[in-house]
Amino acid sequence: MRTSIAVLLVALSAAHAQGALVTYIGWDVANSGDPRPNADAAAAAFDAAASGMGPLGIIDFESAATGPFSNYLVAPGVTIDGLDISSQPQEIHNFAIGPPDGLFGYNTTAGGTQFVYMSAGDLTFTFATPVHSFGAYISGLQLAFNSMNFFDGSNQSIPLPLPSSTQGGVAFVGFTDAGQSITSVTISTIGDLIGVDDVRFGQVPEPAAAVLGLMTLVGLGLVCARRRRHPSASDR
Repeated sequence: MRTSIAVLLVALSAAHAQGALVTYIGWDVANSGDPRPNADAAAAAFDAAASGMGPLGIIDFESAATGPFSNYLVAPGVTIDGLDISSQPQEIHNFAIGPPDGLFGYNTTAGGTQFVYMSAGDLTFTFATPVHSFGAYISGLQLAFNSMNFFDGSNQSIPLPLPSSTQGGVAFVGFTDAGQSITSVTISTIGDLIGVDDVRFGQVPEPAAAVLGLMTLVGLGLVCARRRRHPSASDR
């Protein structure tokens, strides 16, 4: 049985160490209120994969203060910061700046109103507890050279899609990166006006939680082994 437990622990460690970066991207030419089947499908695929690695946190900005922000604690252990194209703080809005909002960004939360409005520039999410997955709905996409950037041992940059250069649109962009500990993610745009909403992230388990999980699996293995060695009366 000791050999079986050792093999189990080695296998779990190897699976954790051999994680790979996987992206989840879908986009639609859509204004607020329009169907967004491709973006929603990418979000659902991300949620399924990331939640399989642990609990997901979600930030919809509905309880956040509107207006400019700087190093704003938007959720426990999560701060946001960034400057727009004029080197002014980015803002949280509860309105779109003009129709069609597919060109400028909008809220994507069902029944909600608030989102981060980026007048180009950067938006950085910083995590007190590192994450292994991150995703968000990004609306108002109509220009190239937008990206989602982070460091997982090397610099990673995921290009944001371009639904339409004339009508804009919305995308879900996310990634999982098993085995990595990512402390910040930055969304960058050179000149696009965009909205960021319904952010989700998966935090790396604390060491104690990881050990507890392994101990639980080992305990289950011991129980199964004992049952095999000592069959019940009904099995005889």
